[in-house]
Amino acid sequence: MKETAMTGKRVTKRQLQTEANRQYIMNVAQELFSRQGYEKTSMKEISTAARLPIGSLYYHFKNKEDLLLKICVDIARTPMPNLSQDTVQKAKKPYGHLFKEIDMYGDVWANAGEAFAYNVYKTFEYIYDTEHSYLSIDFYNNILNFIKVAQNMGTFDTSVSAEEATEYLFMIIRTLIYEWSQTRSHHEDVWLCGKYLPRILKTFMKEQTE
Repeated sequence: MKETAMTGKRVTKRQLQTEANRQYIMNVAQELFSRQGYEKTSMKEISTAARLPIGSLYYHFKNKEDLLLKICVDIARTPMPNLSQDTVQKAKKPYGHLFKEIDMYGDVWANAGEAFAYNVYKTFEYIYDTEHSYLSIDFYNNILNFIKVAQNMGTFDTSVSAEEATEYLFMIIRTLIYEWSQTRSHHEDVWLCGKYLPRILKTFMKEQTE
């Protein structure tokens, strides 16, 4: 048996294999959803592509919508180590680093594809309803901690709390991700971030951004 670092609980080989099967199904489904679209992909096709009985899919996921949601949750929790490295140095001039972080997170969703970006609101609503916070999301947590450091250094607006500023920026990135899913034939996510983020971010800055 294996002991997890976070919980201290011992995990059996059977539990590890169950989780590996779950993740494998999600990987196969994500590839199919990306290639041929969510609506055009059936659970039977996922079962065939994964070479698993369809009962295995329903053992892990209630239905196709549940499977999509769990993939989106994984995307939302993509590790984003940039702001957690050299934080103090970066917080001296936070504008560029915050812009990069938000732009990179938008890319995570854009690269995943429209089927997932379209469900960004539902994904974060599910996470909040389940956990009552967004702290399990690396992107959110890193921005929150980064803003706290920048506020202490006097380079970020202190008229609002770090939590309020993070919530606001988090709302903006959700909007941009969803907007990209609706207008992807006209705009790249990079274009959307470049158009809206500079004006928004500069309202928080106490540094020289030009």
